[in-house]
Amino acid sequence: MKKTIFKVITMVMLATFISSCETDDGTLDGLEGESKNISVETSTIDKSATKAANGCHNWSIKRYEGPMWMDFRTRKVYPYVNTITIAEANCDGIWEATGGFKIIDNTHNKRTVRVKRINKNEGKLFFITSGGYSVLTFDAFIYPDTTPPTTSCPTSEHTKMRQSFSKYAAASNYDERYTYNWTVVNKGNTYHGTGSNIRLRGYGNFNVTLTVTLDGCTTQTRTQNFYVNIGR
Repeated sequence: MKKTIFKVITMVMLATFISSCETDDGTLDGLEGESKNISVETSTIDKSATKAANGCHNWSIKRYEGPMWMDFRTRKVYPYVNTITIAEANCDGIWEATGGFKIIDNTHNKRTVRVKRINKNEGKLFFITSGGYSVLTFDAFIYPDTTPPTTSCPTSEHTKMRQSFSKYAAASNYDERYTYNWTVVNKGNTYHGTGSNIRLRGYGNFNVTLTVTLDGCTTQTRTQNFYVNIGR
């Protein structure tokens, strides 16, 4: 941390020297307090370390390139590892990143910076001008594991059928995670369908086959007979 503070102080001194060479009076507007334009879709603002020059120090997160997770309870954003954060200021300055973040591009426009999250650690993003600096703290990598849970394979229970409203064959244990394919044979006529049920067209005996599938799993199949009265 001492090295980071020393580096920031050094860069502030450098920015002050550059500014004195580029301006007429060598001074900037007075300090006004912390930056007021940092987006709510960022992480924690470190108020104790924030010094903002009037107007110039306003900067914000413009967008994220890659996945990020927001904790809606605290309004904090957690970029994933390898996600790039794009920030933009109102004036030219020097950007510095520490901890779990690394600057990958700010050569084309000194007001804009692209910062990549390189690990799960806490990180800070500094924007430095001759009038001082402002800093944004990104909290450590604490967002939940978003890997979807593994779906269990279908079993013979999922192929059980029942007759519904006389004219339908329906899956008794339908589960939308699986694919349901129907084949119906009646008096030499064959037709197919998908979903939780299929209409029994006509009357008499129906030979109904239900196949339940999921990628990577053994296909489950059951054949059952149903009867529809001629008057239905």
